[in-house]
Amino acid sequence: GGPGSAAVPRPAVAAADRVRLAERARELASAMSTQDHSQRETGADMMNKPQIIEHARKAVTQTVYETRWVPCSARFVVLGSPPRGTGLIQIYNLSRGEFSLLHEAEKPSPLKCGTFGASSLAERRLATGDFTGKLNIWDLENLAAPVFAAQAHAGLLNCIDGVGGLKGSGAPEIVTGGKDGSVKVWDPRQADGPVASMEPKPGDVARDCWAVAFGDSHSASDRVVAAGYDNGDVKLLDLRAGKVSWETNVQNGVCGLQFDRQDIEMNKLVVTTLESRYRLYDMRTHHPTFGYSMLSQEAHESTVWGVSHLPQNRDV
Repeated sequence: GGPGSAAVPRPAVAAADRVRLAERARELASAMSTQDHSQRETGADMMNKPQIIEHARKAVTQTVYETRWVPCSARFVVLGSPPRGTGLIQIYNLSRGEFSLLHEAEKPSPLKCGTFGASSLAERRLATGDFTGKLNIWDLENLAAPVFAAQAHAGLLNCIDGVGGLKGSGAPEIVTGGKDGSVKVWDPRQADGPVASMEPKPGDVARDCWAVAFGDSHSASDRVVAAGYDNGDVKLLDLRAGKVSWETNVQNGVCGLQFDRQDIEMNKLVVTTLESRYRLYDMRTHHPTFGYSMLSQEAHESTVWGVSHLPQNRDV
């Protein structure tokens, strides 16, 4: 106020109010400290977990159905179909963070899938399946004509896997699954037909086989094939016994299958499906009524098209 005006005294803060204010200040300080510590821990956890980092990117003019690393090299192959509806094999080299196209070859039919699994490291031959059901094996140094060819399926050859070359004991073999509902095992050394086959029963509706995988190849005589179908069926074919040893239904179409390792006794099998789910089966814990123990989990907000274990750590 001005000269001569009386001073207005400030209201005194009660002792109880001061205590409450001090307690609130301590609560806020504790919360901020906890949040900061949590953020630091989260950052540390994220740094300790496996990270997916984009190393390089390249636009292509074809629809890509499959990519495979050429074993023990910085090269990879791309299988697919250009806009004119033919097939295309491309071989790329990765150097200093850039892709460079080394070679490409156009084929009459779109190429759906491929594997190096049945080839030795010295040969590194690529087995492919196409939209007309043909199984071909290619020498990457000469893509003019396949070194092995067979009409494997009536219609689209959806999936393929190999064993006995790079990994696994026993003979080199290739397994294929097709739109005709059959699963066939091939020995590249025998051109007269498959060495094993799992066909739909007469009168049954043929279900598309969408995924196949070899496993349990720990000796010259032991080997199994896991097959997944569009109706959610998963079947385990024991090649030694020549019969289906186990089957189940996962309620959604099976898009991908893989054992954690091919060259050991069956350990884990991962099944990916439509509706953004995957299942992890413990293939060493079997109940006579309920089957193998498993974990089911939602992984994405869309279809889980495939699965691949990290070679350096099969728990990832």
